[in-house]
Amino acid sequence: MVSVQKIISLAKRLEDPKHPLLGPNLKGLYVYGLWQCGSKFRNTCYNVIHFCAFLFVISQIMELWIIRHDYLEALHNLSLTALGMVCIFKAVSYVMWQSDWKKLVEGISAEEISQSESLNDACIDLKQNYTNYARIVTYFYWNVVVSTNITMVSAPFLKYATSSEYREQISNGTEPLPQIFSSWFPFDKTTMPGYSLAIFIHILINIHGGGVIALYDSNAVAVMVFIRGQLAMLREKCKHIFDDYDLVNEEIILGRIKECHRHHNFILRQSSLFNSLLSPVMFLYVLVCSGMICCSVIQFTSEEATAAQKIWVLQYTTALVSQLFLYCWHSNEVVVECQNVDGGVYESEWWKGDARVRRQLAMLGGKLTHTVVFSAGPFATLCVPTFIDVIKGSYSFFTLLTQMQE
Repeated sequence: MVSVQKIISLAKRLEDPKHPLLGPNLKGLYVYGLWQCGSKFRNTCYNVIHFCAFLFVISQIMELWIIRHDYLEALHNLSLTALGMVCIFKAVSYVMWQSDWKKLVEGISAEEISQSESLNDACIDLKQNYTNYARIVTYFYWNVVVSTNITMVSAPFLKYATSSEYREQISNGTEPLPQIFSSWFPFDKTTMPGYSLAIFIHILINIHGGGVIALYDSNAVAVMVFIRGQLAMLREKCKHIFDDYDLVNEEIILGRIKECHRHHNFILRQSSLFNSLLSPVMFLYVLVCSGMICCSVIQFTSEEATAAQKIWVLQYTTALVSQLFLYCWHSNEVVVECQNVDGGVYESEWWKGDARVRRQLAMLGGKLTHTVVFSAGPFATLCVPTFIDVIKGSYSFFTLLTQMQE
């Protein structure tokens, strides 16, 4: 509990009163050039960086073709290339659909600001809880990605530092110098000074890719947390429609019902817009994740794989699965919350209303049964069963490949 409070206190310096929920996420996106609200020159410079990262992914594909006969090296390259493609697609899609992302963020922030003075105690607690939860998820996820990137950069050199046999093999030329990524360069990357330049580029790409993944994912999860929290708040609003019934007139009761309709319409609009932005990215990610988990298992079970390679594969696969689970879990939470929203209508003191009020209440209850579902392309929804299906599908694919090799 103490560590949680420390994280919340550290987040205070990144707060933005204009964006009560997404302030830290937007500042991170701005630093990495995804949230483009600066000068045209600044935006152009960042777009050039994103384009250079795209060219690096192309160089990985070229290297994959060159080393295609080396089984383990090709799988290692494919794992990083696939992750790089997802990373670039996240960056490019965020920049290309910038106006829609800004529309989504502005809608979320405007709703949160307008609610600041009109919520009851239960809704205030719900809002504070989901805001704190979004902060915790954001900062923990950033820490995980940073530690993963440090591991990825240091792993090749740790092997060099801890293995005298490996250093001797490098000295006599039987093993190449350690590389962070597998990519092609128009110069000799196996000798100085080309090797130093290649490592420098790899570190820059690692920083760029890790930042894009950490910021895009944490921002998307924060939006899911917001939608789930707003659904919970809407349920509370419905429960309290008939509060002080004897002290207010019928028009105030109908006004509360109208506010519930407005709030639900807002949630549906934001959810639809968010899904249109997220769905193409998650479609690619689910496909990549399915194939890369299988490739990782093949690398891990290979007799030729060294202990260092197995450790890297285990760390890579854990990060890959964790990202997918993060999306599926929070999307599933939204679906579950949707199934409970209309219960607020029936938990209210609905019997106090006359025929006109009850008719309006029945219409509200029917409308609230609409389910919010986030998708991964046209073929899958983001939920826990989908996550399980991806894991099962990867295992089935691995079994098929094993049988074909035999």
